[in-house]
Amino acid sequence: MHTRRSVLQLAGASLTMLATRGLARAEPAAQLIADAKAEGQVVWYTGLIIKQLVRPLTRNFQDKYGIEVKYMEAGDSDTVLKITSQARAGKIEADVFDTPGTALAPLEAANLIEPYAPNSMADYDPMFKPASKLYCGSDVLYLTTTYNTDLVPADKAPKTFDDLLDPQWKGRMVWTDTRGISGPPGFIGNILMTMGDEKGRAYLRRLSEQKIVRDPGNQRVVIDKVISGEHQIGLMTYNHHAVISKGKGAPIAWVKMEPLVANLGAIALVRNSPHPNAAKLFLEYYFSDEAAYVIRDAGYPPVDARVPPKDPSISPVSGQFRITMLKPEVASPETEPLKSWLKIYDELFS
Repeated sequence: MHTRRSVLQLAGASLTMLATRGLARAEPAAQLIADAKAEGQVVWYTGLIIKQLVRPLTRNFQDKYGIEVKYMEAGDSDTVLKITSQARAGKIEADVFDTPGTALAPLEAANLIEPYAPNSMADYDPMFKPASKLYCGSDVLYLTTTYNTDLVPADKAPKTFDDLLDPQWKGRMVWTDTRGISGPPGFIGNILMTMGDEKGRAYLRRLSEQKIVRDPGNQRVVIDKVISGEHQIGLMTYNHHAVISKGKGAPIAWVKMEPLVANLGAIALVRNSPHPNAAKLFLEYYFSDEAAYVIRDAGYPPVDARVPPKDPSISPVSGQFRITMLKPEVASPETEPLKSWLKIYDELFS
């Protein structure tokens, strides 16, 4: 397991290097474009928010290349089930999938990922493009604490992890009941890596006495319930979700509770897919300069740190906050360290 210092240094160094990259990238090869157009279609299994991000990305790609993108909303378990079932039937339908990390290990074990490193990522930091070429780092989203500003005055909102132990928040906090690193297990990992094993476990035992509500929905559902006043405090919620909702008048704010959890998402190609060239072209586009601005305009922090987010506060570079980077390699429930974090979650927060 990485130490706290090594994780924070890795994240800080990588983000700094990204910020100093060159400003231009080559267009995809003409032959790839021609072969992709001949295939005419890409099928994308995605867990990203459709209206906010997927639609503008696919619309721009289709307008640029004349290639249809059929996207299907799917969580990690659905993605793994669908692709493995298609492989057993001898008829793969998906070309591309994205994941916060959990889907990678089972699909890699089933030999259902096609390694590929887009040329458009040539100057990206290695953090976003592993040597295995099994995935590309599609997004880095930052998870932290949010609160309802109608119910919790700013000067009374918890600012630190210790503040979450205040008896006034007992039964008033909520987090998603996901078993991935973007949920409570990631919070647990962040605490252990930040405080050390002994102090971290002692802290988590005290936190478990706060009776945090476990909601079956995702992070967006959780933050919406904080906005509605059903809960006062949301844990492990995305800071950009809070910014987007606040911009629409919602009573929500996020806390710079350092270090924030940085969840590196992944996007990858499916082996033996029906449209392999169109899928590769889609990945080339996804990491292009043009797509970075589409991602920015959707309210997300672009992976390309040369492109600042619409709200500078949500990025550790422009917003100046420390992070603990959790990469897809630690996202499999069957392997360490997530396996250990899940055990703690089940023992303390069930």
